[in-house]
Amino acid sequence: MANSKKTTKQSEKSTAKKNCSTTKNKSCHCTEYAQECCALTDFDIASDVLSTQKGLIKLYGTALCEVASEDLRTIVSQKMTECADDQFDAFLYMNERGMYKTEPAPVSKIKQACDKFGKSMKNK
Repeated sequence: MANSKKTTKQSEKSTAKKNCSTTKNKSCHCTEYAQECCALTDFDIASDVLSTQKGLIKLYGTALCEVASEDLRTIVSQKMTECADDQFDAFLYMNERGMYKTEPAPVSKIKQACDKFGKSMKNK
């Protein structure tokens, strides 16, 4: 099915390109056609925001591990937290609109994670 859509779009692009190259005095609709073909959906934009925020969080984490200045570490840490908040907002936006569905975790797995990480926090 994806192949047929791709073939159809290629054919349409070829036709639009041909029409534009043969049109001398008439208004060319190639720009409008390109805008229609490349129109981003709400899902496209939200997904891009979400994945960008995830990438930034990773980069901030790497930077945090490399910075020696306490003042700069504080700034990078704050920015990473802000980015994580933005990422969560993007996730909630998508989740509330059915774009990023999640399954509730079973109570047993939640308890297991709390036990595991609770013990490691007590050891500090």
